[in-house]
Amino acid sequence: MTQQISLHFAELKPPELRDYQLQVKQNLYSLIRSGKRKILTFAPTGAGKTILAAQIVADAASRGKRVWFVVDLDILIAQTWDKFKKFGLECGFVKAGWSEKPEALVQIISAQTLARRGLENQIPPDVVLLDECHKTAWTTIVRQMMGEWCRSALYVGLTATPWRLSKRQGMGDIFDALVTAPMPCELMDMGFLVKPAYYGIPGADLKGVRTVAGDFSESDLAIACDTSEVIQRIVKEWLRLCQGRRTIVFAVNIFHSKHIRDAFLRAGVSAEHVDGTMTGKQRQPIYDRLATGETLVVTSCQALQEGFDVPSVSAVLLCRPTKSKALYFQQIGRGLRIHPESEKTDCVVLDQAGNVKRFGFVEDLRRISLTEGSDAQKGEVPVKDCPECEALLHISVMRCPSCGYEFPAPEKVAPTQKLERLLRKEDKPKFHFFREQIKAGFQKHYAPEWASCRFKEEYEFYPPDDWRRAAIFGDNPTDDNRLTYWNYLAAIAQHKGKTRTWAERQWRFEFGFDEEGGEA
Repeated sequence: MTQQISLHFAELKPPELRDYQLQVKQNLYSLIRSGKRKILTFAPTGAGKTILAAQIVADAASRGKRVWFVVDLDILIAQTWDKFKKFGLECGFVKAGWSEKPEALVQIISAQTLARRGLENQIPPDVVLLDECHKTAWTTIVRQMMGEWCRSALYVGLTATPWRLSKRQGMGDIFDALVTAPMPCELMDMGFLVKPAYYGIPGADLKGVRTVAGDFSESDLAIACDTSEVIQRIVKEWLRLCQGRRTIVFAVNIFHSKHIRDAFLRAGVSAEHVDGTMTGKQRQPIYDRLATGETLVVTSCQALQEGFDVPSVSAVLLCRPTKSKALYFQQIGRGLRIHPESEKTDCVVLDQAGNVKRFGFVEDLRRISLTEGSDAQKGEVPVKDCPECEALLHISVMRCPSCGYEFPAPEKVAPTQKLERLLRKEDKPKFHFFREQIKAGFQKHYAPEWASCRFKEEYEFYPPDDWRRAAIFGDNPTDDNRLTYWNYLAAIAQHKGKTRTWAERQWRFEFGFDEEGGEA
């Protein structure tokens, strides 16, 4: 049956945007005026992305523009409409069971429904907002829109997780400009998100778990993770660290989720299960009971990472290992919303999946790029375990804030020793040859590049720059050594027409990039 919807709420006063939301909107409009037509807008979970989008839609509709708001999941239709009606927007819908009003300037569209119906009978829009654009922008129907069918429209992508799982895909493949809201750490400092407290839980052994389509194989994960021993550890740690907190759990599959639910019930904890096969009407009563505290734990599979909004949740259990940075950020973001009514001050993250060590802390995110083609973590994440309470901490923390454990002072390793430890056995002769050439070049007053050229003649490739560290003066240089080397570089720079920046860079190759280059 078609839902009966009142389509006009002009008498309602629209929500007021926060200062940073106004700034995001202003930056977006500046890019539009400059001629950009495909703009990515990043706003972390809890930043008020849909309210910001509703204001953008309202602005466009007030100018007579025809606007499409495209959502990834059918369940997001109702949530979007709930926000849009607060702005007095008259909307039509492209979604079975919802009132169709094709003449309305604003259309809330299910990408799934649009793909089934096609574009032939649709009125082309002037403005398209793509919700969860890290997914919707890659759907076949949206690519058709952006390509042949409606190339001239303005496209604004909205997401809290601007990463693709495929290493061959990046947001810059589709969008040509970027607008960012404050990073998660900034929103925490402003008081718009709570800070997470991370704890690691021993989990499944992932040896032998295959990778399929860029992520861990679900069938292999189910075998590794869905065991009584692993599940009982989840309940035990929750009782130790999260008792009384409203909690959501991310599981591998439906069976795993139900088994975790059953383990909580056996422990006397009120728990329920949701999954992606359930309708919104089936899920909502469960969410309502979680919000009131009647239910303390909701376990899930493919149901909570998008479109879930229960701000009173203050514990997140990660029980599904993943290689998707987007999925990881979505899951933790579900627990970071503020909830003044419950005096919520933080969110405990219990990680049995190893995802925190795989991707790092959410609050460490500092920048977003259009050019990043992979959401796989690059390099080692600076995370360590507290041996006393199992808190996950930044590698630089020397005293655990949760239990007070004092970490022993790290061993001091000289730069040369550190370099040699990292070398493969076959590279050590090349390493020492290069450093001998650096010393010889310095003694002969040759430019530093001479040693690299000698190495290239010998081995047919150029050596890494970090092999130059402490090659001339060793690991304990004096101030006189630093001054001598600076004068040597300054003389070469003057003779060869090099800049001061060149000299400072060469100086730091010898003494390290944490030193201040320049005249003593």
